[in-house]
Amino acid sequence: MIFQAHRGVSTEYPENTMPAFRAAYEQGYKIIETDPIFTADGQCVLFHYRTVLRTCRTPEGEPVQERVAAEMTYGELTALDAGLFMGEQFRGTKVPLLEEALTYIAEKKLLVKLDNKFERFTLEQKLIMFDIVERTGADAGFTCVKPENIRLVTERFPNATIHYDGFVDEETLITVKGLLKNNPLVVWLPLPSHLTSWVKLPMATPEMCQMAKKHGKLGLWILETEEQLRQAEALG
Repeated sequence: MIFQAHRGVSTEYPENTMPAFRAAYEQGYKIIETDPIFTADGQCVLFHYRTVLRTCRTPEGEPVQERVAAEMTYGELTALDAGLFMGEQFRGTKVPLLEEALTYIAEKKLLVKLDNKFERFTLEQKLIMFDIVERTGADAGFTCVKPENIRLVTERFPNATIHYDGFVDEETLITVKGLLKNNPLVVWLPLPSHLTSWVKLPMATPEMCQMAKKHGKLGLWILETEEQLRQAEALG
């Protein structure tokens, strides 16, 4: 079983920040999952939520206005503090550039899983992200649902891992597998919990997991408790 750090070690550190990524390395994770977005002035940064309200504060620690992160410039975004929401010890933490994070991840010889938020990028933005991956030398996998994005990734990265987290049935997985070149495939299924209660996809059952493993490796998300770990182990 290989564990990935969701947005870095986001249970103990500010998510999608360099402290969370450094903690992932220090705690022995092999894969870091993270969320690329583009700012209004074309910088690729790492940020999950649509708005800055939840994870950002003013430099003085005050709540921020609800603004859409992708509609802010890089300067506006990095003027905010992205660590204080997790505690005073993280004061001064900034939203990182994708390139900054991937440079560190490549240096530490970790894997990175780029979330399917990139599927909403323009073609130009996708190609810029691909250039950053190549430039840093990071061993990147791409989370995809749409066939056109799987094709785009595999043309540029014929050996990169494809992480599929869309609707799962036999026909769909055969189609996905047919789009790959030398790409390993991980099929992700949600483990039933309060963290996945919003998901409108088939949950992980023994039957679903067996189907996934016929076509690739099995990924399960999100593990939060020892009981969920035992469930994951039982599902193989």
